Amino acid sequence: MRNKLIALLILGTSIILSAPMASAADIPLLTWERGKEQNIVLGGYTNQSTWKISLVGKGIDPIEFRKSSTNKAGYVVYSIAIPRDFPSGVYSVETSGKGSPKTVVAGIRVVDLIFYEILRVPAQLLFLLIVLVFLVTTLSTLRLSRYEHLAYLQSKSEVKLPSIFSSFYRLRRNSVAGVQKSLFKHVIKKEGELLHKISPSLWAVVPVLSFVFGVFIGLSTGTKLGIPNIPLYLFLIAAVIGVIDPYSGFTAIIGFGVIQTSQGNIGSVRSIGALISIGLAWVAPGIISSIYRETVGKDSAPAKANKYLPELFAAISSGAIFFSCELLISSLLNRVGPIVNSRFDLPLVVALTVVIKSRIERTFDRKALIDGSSIEVKSLVLSRVISPRATSVLTIFFGGVAYIWTESLVFAIATAVLLTVPLAALQVRFESPKLEFFTKIKRGILLESTIVAAISDAIFFVIQSIPFEVVQKGKLIILGAAIPLIIHSVFSSLGDINEREKVKSI
Repeated sequence: MRNKLIALLILGTSIILSAPMASAADIPLLTWERGKEQNIVLGGYTNQSTWKISLVGKGIDPIEFRKSSTNKAGYVVYSIAIPRDFPSGVYSVETSGKGSPKTVVAGIRVVDLIFYEILRVPAQLLFLLIVLVFLVTTLSTLRLSRYEHLAYLQSKSEVKLPSIFSSFYRLRRNSVAGVQKSLFKHVIKKEGELLHKISPSLWAVVPVLSFVFGVFIGLSTGTKLGIPNIPLYLFLIAAVIGVIDPYSGFTAIIGFGVIQTSQGNIGSVRSIGALISIGLAWVAPGIISSIYRETVGKDSAPAKANKYLPELFAAISSGAIFFSCELLISSLLNRVGPIVNSRFDLPLVVALTVVIKSRIERTFDRKALIDGSSIEVKSLVLSRVISPRATSVLTIFFGGVAYIWTESLVFAIATAVLLTVPLAALQVRFESPKLEFFTKIKRGILLESTIVAAISDAIFFVIQSIPFEVVQKGKLIILGAAIPLIIHSVFSSLGDINEREKVKSI
């Protein structure tokens, strides 16, 4: 009798316990990574126009999903961006609607970010593309005649140095002298002048020291986990060096690349792309900020604005480029490392370095002019903004990055072609048609770059509303960003015809 009673109790308990388990078995359990956009597709058989979907759980306020438009088959894509600091744990997805009770449709396990995919982080993809759009538009606008005369103050070229520094001095001077006359060469020489004005010996030896520093970063990174584990403070210091002297930033990436290659870490398309991106993070902020500092002041802005705007925008652009490079590096790696967790204070340090360097350089130039020191004006007439070789390299780079992001060769080729059309247009100058319309348009770097970037931003928000999942939308966002760039390149080419006619007539 006692055994029968025990058996009945066990049976009853098992029935009670199995009831919720049976209902939970019908609900899928999904794993979502923090920091990515996630999608749920519903519809097709019912009217979900009044539905609301929310992520709910203990300790959080319900987060409502963003709803797309409805496609022809009646399906709707609901999207949610999981914040990077969202608490890990188990949550549920609830639906509610007019005349319908709240229903749990999925269980969600939120985990730490495992693999950074920039196509699944639309806000960061947009930031990266907007910076690219701004830069390419700037290059197209540099065709204007007001920007073709570039100049800077250079200290005397002949100096007497101790023998220990003289060989390094000649090495740097000859290596730069061998570069073809171009905008890049002009900026590399110009941005290194501050070190030369402080001390020619310092100018000679810093590139050597930065090469050694690059080797040290390569060794500190380690061979087991590779590039993703570059310590953030070393990554930042190298970028600051590159702002002070882009040539030294270049030698740092050479040293880093030599060590990483010898350790076997640079052997795939991903790692090569990441290495190039690291080089851009250490060199591009200094170069691009220099271009803006020298050209923005030539726009027709009020005198008071021109006093501060070039330096301010140079600083903003350097920080934005540095942060973009961080995103690019993270998107090309096959594992998550410290760089993907970087904060906004690092780009801020880079931006402040630009401001501090500009102020120090201005002080040295003013003192040299007052003292009558031996300085001279070095100038460049910009006949070509970018060379065919650089355009070819960028085409390959754009295609390689797109392939790594999507693993689609067709999409990679399309992206490479569309993004380099504006750069290819800079290689030619047309003689016709001459349209009077362009003589009435007010043009300038900041104005045109801002307008084109705003159009790309608008395209992004239109694409975000269509019923596609996040990766499909990411691809469309990339291709969509190229459309205003191509339109502007045509506009710039036609405007260049009238610009040259106007200059001839003066």
